[in-house]
Amino acid sequence: MKNKSTWLGLPLLLLLVLALAVPVRAEEAFPLRAKFPGVTPISTDDLAAKYDSATIVDVRSKMEFEVIHVSKALYIPVSTADFLKLLEKKTDKSGKSPLVFYCNGIHCAKSYEAAEQAETAGFKNVFCYDAGVLEWTKRFPDKAAILGKTPAPPGKLISKADFDKRRLAFADFKTRALSQNAVVIDMRDPAQRVKEANLPQSKEVLLPGTRSIPGDRLVELIGKNEFKGKTLLIFDAVGKQVQWLQYYLDEHGYKDYAFLKDGVLSAVEAGAVK
Repeated sequence: MKNKSTWLGLPLLLLLVLALAVPVRAEEAFPLRAKFPGVTPISTDDLAAKYDSATIVDVRSKMEFEVIHVSKALYIPVSTADFLKLLEKKTDKSGKSPLVFYCNGIHCAKSYEAAEQAETAGFKNVFCYDAGVLEWTKRFPDKAAILGKTPAPPGKLISKADFDKRRLAFADFKTRALSQNAVVIDMRDPAQRVKEANLPQSKEVLLPGTRSIPGDRLVELIGKNEFKGKTLLIFDAVGKQVQWLQYYLDEHGYKDYAFLKDGVLSAVEAGAVK
């Protein structure tokens, strides 16, 4: 016969099992869906089923697109002023085929914004693939490109752990920035800073000798081995864009580099901006 303490523990065990069995709700797995209730999401499996007939649009920056994209995707950045004009020129507005927008994943709003703008402009059969390009590439490498190569080469996807190894807190980043061999680069686009002038990530970081080199130009210089032999320290607005730069750095054999964790926002927290 079981003792009394064992019987008392059974309800707690049952509750734990039931809690683990409850699936994660969509609003928890995809936190931005609640902010865009009019946008229709499409799952990875459903997009795969519609792949041949769908018009798929990548709405991110040029650098991000060139690092990794869905193989058949059109490139129409949502940030461009003539986004809707380009969309009308390159796609079918009538909805004969699904029109699917994507960006970087569940925390990226660009695909939602693109879908919302398209629907407002009268486009039909519009979807947002909010699982993002990394999830697609993991599931369907034969229908994805990394640095222009399709199928996406095995092992080329940079894991979160490998990315995190390159991220430094502001104090550590500053210490390394003061070393003799360091080159500190602000990769923010000047236009981005103007557009976001009222936001904290637009501020100037107080690190002596910082060079301002926008992402697209920085990619060119990395390809020319401009910084070989240097300690390369790079920051962006909020610590997101640098993950795409890592593909270029690794591709061209750079070893001594690091990123500022959370970008300018970490410098703001440290009081090292003006």
